[in-house]
Amino acid sequence: MLGTDNTVVDATPKAIEILCLLIESGGRVVSKDEIISKVWADSFVEEANLSHHIFRLRRALGENDEQKFIETVSKRGYRFVGEITRSQPVARQDVALQPATEPSPVANRNTNRRAVAAAAVLLVLAASVFAWFFSRRSDSPQQNQIAKQMAPMSISQITSAGLVGASAISPDGKFISYSDNSTGILYIRQTDTNIEAKLLDSATEQRTFGSKAFSADGAYVYYLIYDKANTDGGLYRISVLGGQPTRILGNVNNFFTLSTDGTRAAFFRSNKVEKQTSMIIAALDGGREQTVLTTSDRERSFDSVPAFSPDGKMLAFAQADKPDVLNQSATRVSVSTVEIESGVVKRLSDETWDAIGMMNWLPDATGVVLIGTRPRIGNQIYTMSYPQGVVNRVTRELGTYGNYGMGVTKDGTQLIADGWASSTQLWEIPPDGRSRGAVQLTSGESDGGRGIDSFSDEKIIYTSRTGFDEDLWTMSEIGGTREGRPLTSDSPYNVEPSVAPDGKSFVFTSDRAGGRHIFRADSDGSNVRQITSGEGRDSMPDISPDGKWVVYSSFQNNQNRIWKIPANGGEAVQLTDYESVSPSFSPDGKLIACIFPSDARLTPARLDIVDVETGAVLKSFENLLYEHYYPAPQWMPDGKAVIFRKNEKVGNLWKQALTGGPPVQLTDFTSDLIWSFAFSPDGKRLLVSRGNFKVKVLLLKNFRSSSSE
Repeated sequence: MLGTDNTVVDATPKAIEILCLLIESGGRVVSKDEIISKVWADSFVEEANLSHHIFRLRRALGENDEQKFIETVSKRGYRFVGEITRSQPVARQDVALQPATEPSPVANRNTNRRAVAAAAVLLVLAASVFAWFFSRRSDSPQQNQIAKQMAPMSISQITSAGLVGASAISPDGKFISYSDNSTGILYIRQTDTNIEAKLLDSATEQRTFGSKAFSADGAYVYYLIYDKANTDGGLYRISVLGGQPTRILGNVNNFFTLSTDGTRAAFFRSNKVEKQTSMIIAALDGGREQTVLTTSDRERSFDSVPAFSPDGKMLAFAQADKPDVLNQSATRVSVSTVEIESGVVKRLSDETWDAIGMMNWLPDATGVVLIGTRPRIGNQIYTMSYPQGVVNRVTRELGTYGNYGMGVTKDGTQLIADGWASSTQLWEIPPDGRSRGAVQLTSGESDGGRGIDSFSDEKIIYTSRTGFDEDLWTMSEIGGTREGRPLTSDSPYNVEPSVAPDGKSFVFTSDRAGGRHIFRADSDGSNVRQITSGEGRDSMPDISPDGKWVVYSSFQNNQNRIWKIPANGGEAVQLTDYESVSPSFSPDGKLIACIFPSDARLTPARLDIVDVETGAVLKSFENLLYEHYYPAPQWMPDGKAVIFRKNEKVGNLWKQALTGGPPVQLTDFTSDLIWSFAFSPDGKRLLVSRGNFKVKVLLLKNFRSSSSE
C-alpha cells in the first residue's frame, strides 16, 4: 500500500477492505457491526480483530496527534476524516490520502467515486505485491512460524446452533470433537473437509458429558461421561473412526487433561464422606498406578483442571483462597503449579479471578491458556506466562466462553473453545400459566435474567445487562405505554431484587462493598445501605411478608447455608445446617421453601419446606433437575403449593402441592428456557424472564497475537 509520500507500507488485505469501506461511506460513521458483517461476511470474529486492523491502518497511513485519517466515534464506530485529492488527474497511481481536521462534504460525487475506485484498485494491487513479497521471504519453517505468530487473530464458527460444546482439538488440528448434552451425542468433525460424524449416537437413557481431549497421535478421543453406570464421572476412550468405547477410569470430576506423551491423565476426585477433593495422576494403560499429589482442606478448594506441562514434570491448577474477612473480599481463584516428583506447590501469579474453567499449557512451555471469570466481564480467554506469571487477555467480546471446552494444537497457533450466548426478555402470563395469554413486555437482550419482582401491579423491577454491567431497571405503565428506566447505573454488580411488602424498598445482591453481600434501597434506588457482611458470599435475598426479616443464601467454607437477618441489619442467624440455596418466604411468613442442590449431574435436586424459626425440614420433594444456578421457588398466593423452574429442552414452571404427590406442569411453553419468575402483588399475573441459550464451537487462529490486558 502507498503512503502519503508514495512509499510502500504494511497493510493486510482485510485492513485495505476496511479502508475502502470507510472511504466509500463519505464521512458517515460506520458501526463496528457493519464493518465486521461486510469485511468478514463468512466468518465469526470479535471486536479485537477489527481493532487490530484499524491500528495497522493508522500506522500505515502515518497518523499522529496532529494528523488524523480515521476517527473513533465512542460507542458507535469509525469514520474516515481524510480528503481524497489528485496531484495529477491523469495519473491514477498518484492518488494520495491527505489529512483533514474534520469530515468534509463531497462536492462532486462522480469525481469522488472515481477517486475512491482508483484508490481501492491501487491499494489492493499494493497489498497483493506486499503479500507476494512477504511470502517469498517466508520460506523457512522458522520464518513461517514467525509469520503465523504475527498474523492477527481470527475467530471462525465451527457449529451453527444448538447446545454443542465441551470441545477439543487434535494436536495436528485435523479433528475437532464436541458433544450435545440435550441429546447425549458425541461428535467428531474433520477440519479440512468439514465433515461431521457421530462417535456416540443418542442415548436411550440420560447421558451428559464433561471435558474432552485427543490422544497424542490424534487417533483417539478421551471424554468424561455421566450416566447410570458413571454417576461420579467415567473417563472413556473411543477411536476417531468410531467403534466400541473403552472405560479407563471412574470418579473423575468434570475436567481432566492428558500428558503430552499420552500415558497419564490428571484430574480431581471427590471424597463425599470426608468432604475433600484430591488431585490425582493416573496411568491410562489399564494399570493401577494412581498418585495423590495434594488434597484440599475446608479453607481452600480446587477449581478448573490440573494441566500437565509439556515436559510432564509439573501441573498447573487453579485454587480458591479463603475470603478476607477484614476487608470483606470475596473468594478469589489463582493459578499455582505443583512439581509432580517433589510435591512442591508454588503460586504462578498474584492475579485472581472469580472462577477458572478449562486450562491448558501452551506447547512451548511459555505459560498456560485458561478460561477466567472476572466481575462484569464474564468468561474470557487469558494467557499467563511461565515463570513470570504475566497475564494477557486474549478475547474481548460481549459473549462469553464455556468452562468445559478448550484445546490447543501442537504448534500453538490454533485454539478451540465454546462460545456461550444468551438472550432473555420479560413476559407476563396468567396465573394458570397458559401461554395463549402471554404478553411480551420487553425486547432487550438480557432482561430479567438474574431476577424480577414487583413494587405494585403497575411497576416491575428487573435486571438488565449493558455490556458486562448488570444493573436493576424498573418498568412502569405511563399513559398506556410501558417504559423501562435504569434504577442503578453504577459499576457494581446488582442482581436478585426482592421487594418489601409495602413497596417502599427492596433488597438485592451486590458486590459494591468488595465481596458479594445483601443491600437494601428505597424504591427509587436511593438510600442504599448494607445489610450483610463478613466472609460469606451472600445471594438470593427474600423479604418476609411482615417486612421484618430477610432470608438469604450464604456460601462459607465451601458450603451453602440459609440464613436470616433483620431487614434493617443486625445479627444474622443460621437456619439450615446442610447444603441449601435460594430461600423464599411463604405468604404467612411461617415457612421457607429452599433448594437442596444436586452435587451430581444425574442426581435430582430437592425442594425443601423449612420452619422459619427452627430451620427444621418439614417436607421434601425430589423433583428438580441438576443446575448450576437455581432461581428461588415461588409460593402460590394461597400458600398451598410452590412453583419451581425445570429447564430441559424447553423451560417450564411446575407446581408442587404441599400435600404431596407428583408435581404438575403449570406453564405450557413449547420453546425457549426460563430464567426467573415471580407473582405480581395481587397474584393475578406471573412475570417470567424467558429466552434462549446457545453454545457454539469456535476456532481461534493465531490467538496469541491478540493478547493484551
